Amino acid sequence: MNTWRAVVVSALMLVCLAPAAAPAANPAAGLPAAPRVKAEQWREDLKSLATELPRLHKDLFFRLPRADFERSVADLERAIPSLREDQIIVAMMRIVASVGDAHTGLSPWPTPWSRLFPLQLYWFKDGLYVTATTAPNRRALAARLASIGDTPIEQVLAAVGSLIPHDNDAWLKQQSPTYLVSPEILHALGILPGTEKGRYVFQDAQGGTFALEVGALSQQQMRSAKRLSAPDPAKVPAPRYLRETGSNYWAEYLKDSQTVYVQYNRCENMGAMPFAAFSEKLMALADANPVRRFVVDLRHNGGGNSALAEPLIAELKQRPAINRKGVLFAVIGRRTFSSAVLNALQLRSETQATLVGEPTGGRPNHYGEVRSFSLPNSGLPVTYSTKYFAYAKEDTPSLTPDILVEVSSSDYFAGRDPVLEAILKS
Repeated sequence: MNTWRAVVVSALMLVCLAPAAAPAANPAAGLPAAPRVKAEQWREDLKSLATELPRLHKDLFFRLPRADFERSVADLERAIPSLREDQIIVAMMRIVASVGDAHTGLSPWPTPWSRLFPLQLYWFKDGLYVTATTAPNRRALAARLASIGDTPIEQVLAAVGSLIPHDNDAWLKQQSPTYLVSPEILHALGILPGTEKGRYVFQDAQGGTFALEVGALSQQQMRSAKRLSAPDPAKVPAPRYLRETGSNYWAEYLKDSQTVYVQYNRCENMGAMPFAAFSEKLMALADANPVRRFVVDLRHNGGGNSALAEPLIAELKQRPAINRKGVLFAVIGRRTFSSAVLNALQLRSETQATLVGEPTGGRPNHYGEVRSFSLPNSGLPVTYSTKYFAYAKEDTPSLTPDILVEVSSSDYFAGRDPVLEAILKS
């Protein structure tokens, strides 16, 4: 579903360029080397986490009782001398994730942890599938992942889910694929015995199972590795919604269906074309053509400045021919997060837009306005929320679509977009 570059960038976004205190890998053993951050230093980091996070967060204990937080910290403090570094880091991740704020988390990826198993995964309606990999693992392409090591994938998801800050299952589906290919996380959780190779078990299209020993690659190796994709782009053209995900926003008039299709991928201005100017051109395009449907696609939008979309929403409200049920649509999905959820809420409450797609990864009412600090010895980064946003009357985990349309693996591998197809058939 994502591009190979997006997988690498996703991991890099979580990478902290840690100081020399971070652990180095031991290739011979496939395990982390002797720790450079000593037990007492880890205790200092834990104390910093336990002190600074409650002080800086807008309301850290809005869901998790303070006593539970403090008990978890005390338990880890006692256990530190008996744990490996990867286990300590995973334990701290679990403590921060237990807060229940998708914007508040601890990143596990200093430089030595920036390796991945080269499997690009995506949760479809019918399971978790491989959409890209490298040549040695080509057999895994388009196969469903059944287990990692001897652990069924549902149990692996539950284990990594306790480390991922999330408000709902949609965001867990969005975030978990990177964790499921992290050697150190899987090793720390006891799912894999080492960090150099991982045994992944797959089910093919005929229902047969097979296993592959997948070697871990550094970020540099990932960037330079030849990417094999399913479907093959030379044979199956990418559907419209996956063609220009690198652009903050773009639009196209689909003459056959008389549809204005707008993809709004980031709530950020593009230098050459600020969103306000883009909105003016978009309305000119709509005014110059017959419009049976107007589609605003937010399914790749992870947020930014929600105010940027207001000129477009204002223009739509002033056009009764477009601002009608059955004409105006907004597409949402698991990657719709933070400010993009607020824009989707605006479209639902201020216009006649019909929401189509999957539940959003972001919670409508949520903590945000993110800042960060680093732990003093390990350099691990911690993000936290400084503001609460309450825009929805009902405090639901996700913004749910009016029309639920999920993508199946067969849709994706055939190059289809069932969401846009459902809109065009309506």
